[in-house]
Amino acid sequence: MDAETLWPRYAKIWSSEATLRASELKDCLAENATYCDPSGLLTGRTALSDYMGGFQENVPGGRFEILQVIDHHDRSLARWALLNGEGATLQLGASFATHDAQGRLKAISGFFPLTASETS
Repeated sequence: MDAETLWPRYAKIWSSEATLRASELKDCLAENATYCDPSGLLTGRTALSDYMGGFQENVPGGRFEILQVIDHHDRSLARWALLNGEGATLQLGASFATHDAQGRLKAISGFFPLTASETS
């Protein structure tokens, strides 16, 4: 799967229900994928799925829109917007990833500003 197709598919998983998340994460993430953002580091699809579930609780109706994908060799960068249920932009950020031999995301790093409540 190429990065232009992969990033929007991965972004959609953040708003998907748990049963769909599991199968989509298997298709989009390497076996022992890691995810790192300002909140911490996670290893494995299950840990990331649980984190996505927490995101859904904290941002009801929230979804990610991929604005741009840049890729070369086994690396990619996706610029994104986090939208609320009404489609208003809540936050802008970027995610960088390396890819495995099948093109799946292997090591993802998300970059975005923390809110005041997240830094305390």
